[in-house]
Amino acid sequence: MIDPLYALVPYLLGSIPFAYVLARLHGKDIANFGDKNIGATNAYYATGKLWVWVAAATLDALKAFIPAYFWGPWYGLIAVFGHIFSIFTFVVLRRVVSGAGTASAIGFALAVNPWLIPLALGIFLVYYFILRPGGKIMDFFAAERGYTPGMVMLWATYTIAAKYDMIRGEAAEAMFVLVAFVSLVYAYKLRYLYKKWGILEYR
Repeated sequence: MIDPLYALVPYLLGSIPFAYVLARLHGKDIANFGDKNIGATNAYYATGKLWVWVAAATLDALKAFIPAYFWGPWYGLIAVFGHIFSIFTFVVLRRVVSGAGTASAIGFALAVNPWLIPLALGIFLVYYFILRPGGKIMDFFAAERGYTPGMVMLWATYTIAAKYDMIRGEAAEAMFVLVAFVSLVYAYKLRYLYKKWGILEYR
């Protein structure tokens, strides 16, 4: 059972836009740069500094890892939800969807079962080296290249992990909700990108 009072803590922790803050410290507004994603990779491309990407990704992962590890998977899921629907970015930037939740999802997975990370990485490498989609590997952490393989990786990782009992009980249930939820966010952002590329037109 989730305690609503305790749920507020991981949500607020998840809402802290570390990538945005680090980029602003370098004079860059990632809310109006590149794919406009409030995430670690956009901060890296805006600042050109690898340590910004490492710091932002690590902090974003930790804000989901901590509640998932100490309080349980559902609280980690709430932190990921907070990252995607940050109250801070809504108040400051008037934006409903902030980050895509990738780094936070990694933090969640580390807390649930660290072996999920090499599994997900292996699936991603199969996608990259067999399908040969082009571009540098780093580019796939950026929204415009990463959303489609990201959805493939999320669902394949969950399916394999559930089949071979790498996740059970509440962890499996929370991970299913996380994968479904993050996939919907990816799809939402892809819709915006398709419009930008002229693939999709709104009527």
